[in-house]
Amino acid sequence: MKKSLTLLGIIFACFFASGQDLNTAGFTETMIEGGATYTKMKNGKLDSIIVGMYAVNYGNALLFSRRDEVIFIKNGNDENAVIKIEVKNKKQIKTFLQNNKPLITVEMIDFDLQNLPENATVSISSQNDLITAYHVTSTLASYSGRLDDKSMKLFYRLEIPANLDTPDLIFNYLGDFFIQEDALLKIFYGNYAEKFMPQVVGSFKTDEYGKIKEGIILDFKKKSSKNIYKIYEGGKMIKSASATLKAFEQIFVDYRTQSGEIY
Repeated sequence: MKKSLTLLGIIFACFFASGQDLNTAGFTETMIEGGATYTKMKNGKLDSIIVGMYAVNYGNALLFSRRDEVIFIKNGNDENAVIKIEVKNKKQIKTFLQNNKPLITVEMIDFDLQNLPENATVSISSQNDLITAYHVTSTLASYSGRLDDKSMKLFYRLEIPANLDTPDLIFNYLGDFFIQEDALLKIFYGNYAEKFMPQVVGSFKTDEYGKIKEGIILDFKKKSSKNIYKIYEGGKMIKSASATLKAFEQIFVDYRTQSGEIY
């Protein structure tokens, strides 16, 4: 009970400091590793989620809310950092905003090598043998301000299943995810969190014709078999070789390190 009261104190302090009005009446509390999650129902639907995080010399809270079919995630320790999740044409769009300006937008797209978006940055990942593709727009490389580390980790590591194509389904998923005992560990705790992340199998830029200009992509078919990966530069394929999905993980890291690209 003492820990619960401490967490509530942290939550109120965080949102009071950020100038946000918060009322925890009617919330159901679920204790999890490193904190607690509070969920509130309204008219039979999940209406609000609050996640309080607690550690030695540290406390923070995340507030999940909905407005006009858009989901917002706000950080109690940095009111200027906001994650926005919406759905258009049954495709998820996730945006990281700082001071009301979008820094990164990740838009889910249908993956078709013959029909790629023009002048775009595309990231492709694999999880449970399913491939998901994203159109990434970012101004992060030119941003010089401070970014909250936990907000960034939440943005990059909060994976929402691709088949959830309505705000209701996504919000319910978030509510279910954050009452898991290890929810915070899956987002914020190093090697443990990395075990649950999808593996990137492609990251590239396209030209004005929608053709791959530069980047790397694995033609993933089977996790246990070797697959062909290709590296592009200047609109031409400069390398083709084979690797297992596991081996490609290090190949991709090495490629990104050598190219210095920030997608």
